[in-house]
Amino acid sequence: MINTIIIVGCGSIGQRHAKNAKKIGIENIILCDTNLERIKEFSEEIDSSSLYESYEKAFLEHPEIDAAIISTPSGLHIKPATFFAEKKVNIFVEKPLSKDLNGVDELIETVIENGVINMMGQSYRFHEGFLELKKLIDNNILGKIYNVNYLGGHYLPDWHPEMDYRKEYTAQKRLGGGVLLTNMSHTLDTINWLFGEITQIEGWKTRFSDLEIDVEDCVFCLLKTEKGIIVQLQSDFLKRKNRHQMIIFGEKGHIWADFIENTINVWILDKTPEIIKYNFHPNQRYINELLYFAVTIKERKMKHELDLSLGKKVLELIANPKIKSI
Repeated sequence: MINTIIIVGCGSIGQRHAKNAKKIGIENIILCDTNLERIKEFSEEIDSSSLYESYEKAFLEHPEIDAAIISTPSGLHIKPATFFAEKKVNIFVEKPLSKDLNGVDELIETVIENGVINMMGQSYRFHEGFLELKKLIDNNILGKIYNVNYLGGHYLPDWHPEMDYRKEYTAQKRLGGGVLLTNMSHTLDTINWLFGEITQIEGWKTRFSDLEIDVEDCVFCLLKTEKGIIVQLQSDFLKRKNRHQMIIFGEKGHIWADFIENTINVWILDKTPEIIKYNFHPNQRYINELLYFAVTIKERKMKHELDLSLGKKVLELIANPKIKSI
């Protein structure tokens, strides 16, 4: 399905994709990063000798590339994605699609014109806990859903403790950092997927802490979906203990999911409360999304649930002027 793949941007997520590409049987893995020393050391782990600082040079020497994974900092996605789309190479772009909407329509037009198979990286669509939760929702065990509370957060300096958080893209506006782009690009897609398309959104973004960053460290949003469900969202870079929880309230009861503890508590009127414990494997969702990408290439699926139009939709929500800086 994929014989040769290039990973553009070999930070933590790029390295994860490279290892997973090897696990699913992709034979030729090309690594591309502006920090050549970093990929020299990493290349030994996946037995790759194809290392480049320039993706243009990599393609010039390897025109047989079947697919490109774009895992640079968010603000640097559009240029390499457009380059490979112009070369008719299939592309997988890590979320979010970009730091803003500049160049997005042109990229999507290029993809369509050249028949390029394309996909957004949205790993929560393959997360064991969210898949279990979606089954409960689809089975209508709550009846009509009224509202949802969704809380997430982690402490930015502890996110990648081996790195200086100040040098990570998440801490820098020019690279597409901040809670809205980093965390909420997952969250907003998840709400669309589970509860229907978001039709209204309002919120605040702000910086409470003394962290050495030039982006917001907290976001609070209130939104409504096409199904009339009201959702309260909060995410930040400040939680000293990771939090990732969702509570769903409906006419027959509620569901409380804790994605750190890997449990889903179900309380339904006149029924015995149930605690569902699901098996969570931190890397499995990334393997499964890469397999999904491989299948879309094999089946030549231009339009599917995770194509680049999804990335544009999420960016439009993030860019909504009703999310105000305070």
